[in-house]
Amino acid sequence: MNNRRFIKLAGCFIVLALLTSACAPAAAPTAQAKATPPSAATKAPAATPAAKPAAPTAKPAAPAPTAKPAGEQPRYGGIFTIGTAGDPPSLDPHRESTAYTVVITGGTYNGLVKYDPHAWPAFKTVPDLATGWQLGPDGKAYTFNLVKGAKFHDGSPVTAEDAKYSFDRMRDPQLGLVRSPKRQELANIANIDAPDDSTVKITLKNPQASFLTSISAVFFAVMPKRVVLDKKGDMTKTILGSGPFKFKDYSQGVSFELVKNPDYFVKGRPYLDGVKGYIMSDTFTRFAALRTRNILWWSPFPYPTMSQAKVIEEQLSDKINFKWEFHPAWYGMIFNVNKAPWNDVRLRQAVTLSFDRKKMLSVGLEGAGVVGMSGQPPGEWALPEEEMNKVPGYTRPDIEAAKKLMAEAGFPNGLRAEAMVRSTGVHQAFATVTKDAVAAIGIALDLSVQDITVYDDRRFRKAFDISPGASGSASMDPDIVMGNHYVSGAGSNWAAYSNPTFDELFVKQSQTLDVAERKKMVWELQRILLKDVPIAVAYWSNTGYAWWKEVRNFTPAVSYFNAYDYQDIWLAR
Repeated sequence: MNNRRFIKLAGCFIVLALLTSACAPAAAPTAQAKATPPSAATKAPAATPAAKPAAPTAKPAAPAPTAKPAGEQPRYGGIFTIGTAGDPPSLDPHRESTAYTVVITGGTYNGLVKYDPHAWPAFKTVPDLATGWQLGPDGKAYTFNLVKGAKFHDGSPVTAEDAKYSFDRMRDPQLGLVRSPKRQELANIANIDAPDDSTVKITLKNPQASFLTSISAVFFAVMPKRVVLDKKGDMTKTILGSGPFKFKDYSQGVSFELVKNPDYFVKGRPYLDGVKGYIMSDTFTRFAALRTRNILWWSPFPYPTMSQAKVIEEQLSDKINFKWEFHPAWYGMIFNVNKAPWNDVRLRQAVTLSFDRKKMLSVGLEGAGVVGMSGQPPGEWALPEEEMNKVPGYTRPDIEAAKKLMAEAGFPNGLRAEAMVRSTGVHQAFATVTKDAVAAIGIALDLSVQDITVYDDRRFRKAFDISPGASGSASMDPDIVMGNHYVSGAGSNWAAYSNPTFDELFVKQSQTLDVAERKKMVWELQRILLKDVPIAVAYWSNTGYAWWKEVRNFTPAVSYFNAYDYQDIWLAR
């Protein structure tokens, strides 16, 4: 670590210590019995079924704020302080797929559309830079009319050409963005036109029920074409959006700061003067900062532990709100299926049979999640539970069957393997429980812990053999959850999995607008993955949201990727 960064880190902790000592002392979190999560923590809400293509609409640019207590009016001013657990690999939302990027960029950029941050528990698409959208009679042509007066933070107007270029940048490697995790979600686009400065027309190859859902995520930000070209495509250290907040500063390992955009196109927004984020990798440091009001919101990834949630609910419920939400994020063993010996499906099947999923969830997340095994989270699109209960390894491990498969694959005496692990606490916890699980069948794992920049780069380049890891989605839709991780060549297909039968069926289900017929195909896709095991899923996580009661107009998001819209938040004191 260089001296400059060491000084910054030391200064950060000294300031935090001084701030903490100035407040009333609070007891450190103690080791307590694991709490039984509320019903929301143990049972996932039903997913929103896929809708038919949206009808023409002319909705307002800003969603209506949530109801406020009678007589209470929003207040302007104040700094919204948050605690986040790590540094982003870069500041380019087109290039990354981590919450550590969008916690900074979410309030600085706009998309054509976005998820309504107040629509919990539904995934609801509302206009953002667009005033609305119209869908052509063929179900393939979407026309978006841009709001008037929207400007980037350098004062230049937001134009349709900027939106077109931003989408083209994500879907066309020739424009220089070789690393685009969301490219698969735009694969059905045939053409994008900007007939004038205020109109964007996106024509699909085939009707797609999930298209608006896909492009509502914060990763589909509209960037200024001129600036991206001036930077030769490198936006890893530059943020220049049109959002409610301007980027001010980012100090690696210490903090980031956003300031109010006084020229924001949504009248009366934002309420806050700014957003200040403190980077605290240690969960106990972050919890202490929350308890003493040095941060007002715990950025939900990684989320509080069950023990910390219990402390909040039993000791601090008069000051701090806490809510569990299911999040479509799986934890599982990622196999590089092109590398021996993991190109042998029998080894991959042996690993998934070794998993005691209930025990792994209990230890890895203190029970804050749901057991899983297939490629789709619990909910509308998941295989029926009665079918899953019959799948070997789902309800309990089958060690003898796993050892038999190991022997058939040529490893009767087991094997040793290096496993790449992300340095975040919850990832290391999952790696530990995975190491214990596979040890029962003779697989000895050497854990190689990497920081997020190295980890993401190696994962994207497939420069690893196996990795106990995790990944979340911004929606429950199969096009997003399975499409990004399992379709051949998809940006987040870290397993390098390629199955023509899977790909063909995936395209077919994506183009099917009848929900019942589509569901049958989605179920069959999950059965294929259960057989091929490119990723041995162990469980799906819940997300714990903790925020001080003075924070108004904040609604926990069904996906934590959608939580970083600070536009409507205001502080009551």
